[in-house]
Amino acid sequence: MSSPRMAMIGMAVMGSNFAQNFADSGFDIAMYNRTDARTQEAYDAIPDSAPHKGRLHPVIGDLSALVDLVGRDGTYFVMVQAGATQSVLDELVPMLTTDAVVVNCANENWQITEQMARDLEGKVDFFGMGVSGGEEGARRGPSMMPGGPSQEVYDARLAEALDAVAAKAGDGAPCVTYIGQRGAGHFVKMVHNGIEYGDMELIAETYDLMRKGLGMSAQEIGDVFARWNEGILKSYLIEISAEVLHQPDATGDGNLVDYILDRARMKGTGTWTIQNSLDFDSGVYPVPTIYAAVETRAISSMRDERVAMSSQIPVPPQSIAGDKTAFIDDLEKALFVSKISSYTQGIGLIQEAAKEYDFGGLDIAEIARIWRAGCIIRAQFLDEITEAYRAEPDLLNLMAAPLFRDAVSNGLESLERVCIAATRARVPAMAFDASKNFVLQLVSDKMATNLTQAQRDNFGAHTYERTDRPGSFHTHWQQAGKPETEIT
Repeated sequence: MSSPRMAMIGMAVMGSNFAQNFADSGFDIAMYNRTDARTQEAYDAIPDSAPHKGRLHPVIGDLSALVDLVGRDGTYFVMVQAGATQSVLDELVPMLTTDAVVVNCANENWQITEQMARDLEGKVDFFGMGVSGGEEGARRGPSMMPGGPSQEVYDARLAEALDAVAAKAGDGAPCVTYIGQRGAGHFVKMVHNGIEYGDMELIAETYDLMRKGLGMSAQEIGDVFARWNEGILKSYLIEISAEVLHQPDATGDGNLVDYILDRARMKGTGTWTIQNSLDFDSGVYPVPTIYAAVETRAISSMRDERVAMSSQIPVPPQSIAGDKTAFIDDLEKALFVSKISSYTQGIGLIQEAAKEYDFGGLDIAEIARIWRAGCIIRAQFLDEITEAYRAEPDLLNLMAAPLFRDAVSNGLESLERVCIAATRARVPAMAFDASKNFVLQLVSDKMATNLTQAQRDNFGAHTYERTDRPGSFHTHWQQAGKPETEIT
């Protein structure tokens, strides 16, 4: 039996599954948990007949026993609950040499990873890696977003193993790539999750419009989603939405989704995305679709208040008039345009972060490429995003790519009709509205914010720029004649 040169620390389901993935792929790997019982339980749960079990090495004892087995210059994947990573590092790193590699695989706030990387510089080669795909992804192939010291260290120490265990896209390419320095991997994973929030909310609003506005059953809406999954909207989330909507309830009366309470929980990554969009020294980067998704989940949690208010101000939904088939076609186009809008926001946020935080030149084509399989937002149109940024890496934004520019131009009226219909039907569609308004503002060469800036100058002497000549100006609003002066 070969001695392992890598270890998985953390034997909850994700860590155990990830370790088995490595073993399945031909790598010997040590299994470790802070409690011996959990290590043994994870190992014993694997059938003795499993071919990969011989490459799994459970370690009973403390972290020093693990280091004795794997080596002071080994590779250590840490997949513990976010918040517990630091205590593992505090104990582990002093036992390692500067040639060791430590990978934080937790669902960590990127700023914590960023600080860890700075603290551990010169001690070990530290990576923060976003892992998407859940328990099944960890076992069969996740999408992974590692950030760390350099491409060279990644290629030498991690690339072979991570390529082997990663999800494979339709063209066989592994869904993993070096993202950038320090916290870059966890930042990109955070934005991935923010985009996921937006996608899910847009799909939920589509369902709500068909349910309340068109009076369709869960089964009928599931049929629509299943059909859409054969076209431009082909994606994991559309696929599972059809599956969920088609699921009968165990009582035998109706469909399961009709019995599920309308309270959607959050783990925080969507909120992190919004907070970080507001936190640049260079200003705010807008992600309104993601904000709408987070806000909707927050309002959903106010269930008791909503139920009480529903009887005090009754606002029953209204039927959507007109051709039902035509409206469903509009919904398909509106959903696609809104996805383009949402991804434009998310990609822009990543690019802004790359500049602000000196992550290195984050490659958008590569990021889109590794999202094509293994992760929650995997979708057919990520192939097209990949090709768009390969063809033109310095695109002004996603909507400037010819394919997506044409899709928005051709589908915007459908999105507008959907938003109007939602308002008339009294069905909230915050993400659709946010996506539409982002497009309209982004393509506007004259917004109403000239008045906003004039107001700021009036009450706070904040100055303004003019359209006819350069410089900053202030009008003395309280003086006779309201004279204007140039501020130098």
